This record gives sequence, structure tokens and C-alpha cells, in this order.
Amino acid sequence: MSTADRGLDLGAAARRGALFAVVAVVVAIALSTLPGVDDVRDRLGNADPVWLAGVVSFAIGSMLGYVRALWAVFDRVLPWRRALVLGLAEQGANVLIPAGGAGGPALGAYVMTRIGVPGELAARRHAALFLATSAVSFFAMALFGTLTAAGLLPSDASLPWRLIPAVAATAIIALAIVYARLPSPLAPAGGRISGSIWRVRRFVHEGVRMTYHLLRHGDRFLAVGAITYFACDVASLACAFRAFGGGAPPVGDFVLAYTLGHAGAFLPTPGGIGGVEGGLIGMFVIYGAPLSVAAAAVLGYRVFQLGLPAIVGAICLLRVRHVLAHPPPREEVEARFAALER
Repeated sequence: MSTADRGLDLGAAARRGALFAVVAVVVAIALSTLPGVDDVRDRLGNADPVWLAGVVSFAIGSMLGYVRALWAVFDRVLPWRRALVLGLAEQGANVLIPAGGAGGPALGAYVMTRIGVPGELAARRHAALFLATSAVSFFAMALFGTLTAAGLLPSDASLPWRLIPAVAATAIIALAIVYARLPSPLAPAGGRISGSIWRVRRFVHEGVRMTYHLLRHGDRFLAVGAITYFACDVASLACAFRAFGGGAPPVGDFVLAYTLGHAGAFLPTPGGIGGVEGGLIGMFVIYGAPLSVAAAAVLGYRVFQLGLPAIVGAICLLRVRHVLAHPPPREEVEARFAALER
């Protein structure tokens, strides 16, 4: 890579970091206008350091779970240490790039293409990684929504807030399985717009089909990594509630509030800043947490959920050059994935 390219890369990273900081300041100012902000400030100032250590430990565990899933979805084509660099860099890109969570997969697909993975396959495998990690959330909603609605787990929420997420998640899982088993959409006879729509439909279908295939027949560490990624992040937020005074909803309601609240991550801001905080605080209040406790816990949790990937990922983004400079033999990579596709 030329010196100019390096400068361009560092300049782009600096601009994204500055955007991240600006958005964070704007959100902090907006949150300062919330009712009961003095109580929130007091809770933040009196956090339990032992439980804060738990927040950090589980946040790191979640990051490593993602790396494990990435390593598995690409058939361990990279040595673990290089997969670790790429996985952490992807998570840093997700925080720093305002693309609704698409920045990391785009970076990963680019790197995998450079080391010999066919471009279309690299994109589909990253789509499968995104869908596999997202699928855990839907399974969690279906499971914990059903258990709370049936009275098998305690709940302080009204029945619709337990039953509707369970039914919706179950329906989405069923539709995804059916969709994965359908044949690929046929190419249109002609036309630029219809051709573009077909390519999008084909990409989505192939991504869903590959996710279904990999979860059933692929590396078992894909499921292990995806579950670890989700479960450790839930545990990190639970530790944040304990660190800032407790008051968390029962476990079933907690998982539902966590999962529904993270829908704000699709807001196209760096790391979903603003959307995730608002979504999580709102959902936890609906599921029974006091506003001041929910606000303090969510803000404390988000400091580490965003800060750790941003710092570690930024360092690993620079190390990605080393991965590209020392790739596995290209012929070996191409032969391995050609065999998998047959």
C-alpha cells in the first residue's frame, strides 16, 4: 500500500472518529435534559467497581464470541490470531462507520476477497454471519417470550409484551426456514430496474440459504460464537444494572427488553448512538425498571459496548494491513471454497 493510501486511510479513520465523538456529545447533551437526570448522575457516580469489572469482562467475551463466529463462517481459512485481528477490526468499523452495522461486514468482505475468497462468496458468508448472530436474538425472543407468557418464568410485564414478541419471532424464524428452502429467484427477461431488484432478491435468498445450511451442517463454532456474542452482551448489561443499583426486571423480561431495545442499532449513526440508548431505556421502563436505574445502566453499558470495540478495533484496523501482507496461499483458499461450493 502506498504512502498516499495510508494517509487516506488514516484521514478517513480520523474523520469517522471525529463524527463518532460529535454524535456522542450531541446524545449526551440530549440525555442531560431527561427528567430525573440528577438521580442518574448520582447513580453513575456511585457505581460498584466489582460489577463494572463484570461489564467489561462480558463485553470482551461478547467481542470474542463474534470473532469465533467469523472464524467458523469462513471455514477457519485464517489462523486464529489473524481472524482475531479481522474480527475485532470489523467490530471497530461497526462503531466508527455510520452504516447501520454494515461497515464491519463490508470491511471483512473486502479483506477476504483480497486473500483469495471469491467476492460473491465473501459477501454471502458475511451476510450469513450477520443473519446467524441476529437469529440468536429471534430465538431468544421466541423462547423467553413463550416461557414468560406461559408463566414458567416470572414477569412484571403485561401479557401482550410477552406474547407478541414470542409469536412474531417464531413467525420470522419459520418464514426464514421456508424461504431458505425455496429455489433461487429466476432472472428477469430484461430491464435495468428489474435486474437490480432480482440481484438484491438473489443475494438475500442466497444469504438466508447459506445461513440455514451453515447452522445445520457447518462448523459448530458458528452457533457457539453467535450464542456467546449475544449471551455475553446480555450479561454485560445485567452487570451494569447491578453496578448502578439493581432494579433490573426478571430474567425473561430482561432478555425481551434487551432484544427489542436493540432495534435502535439500525439507526444510521456511528454505533447506533442515540437509537440504541433510547430503545433500551424505553424498553426497560416498559418492562418494569425504574427510569433512573435503566438510564444509568444503559449509559454505563454503552460506554464499554462502544468504547472497547472502538479502541481495540481502531488498533486492529491498522493491523489488517499485516493480514493482507501475509495471507494464506491464494490457491489453497480458492480450492477450499470451490470445494465447499460444489
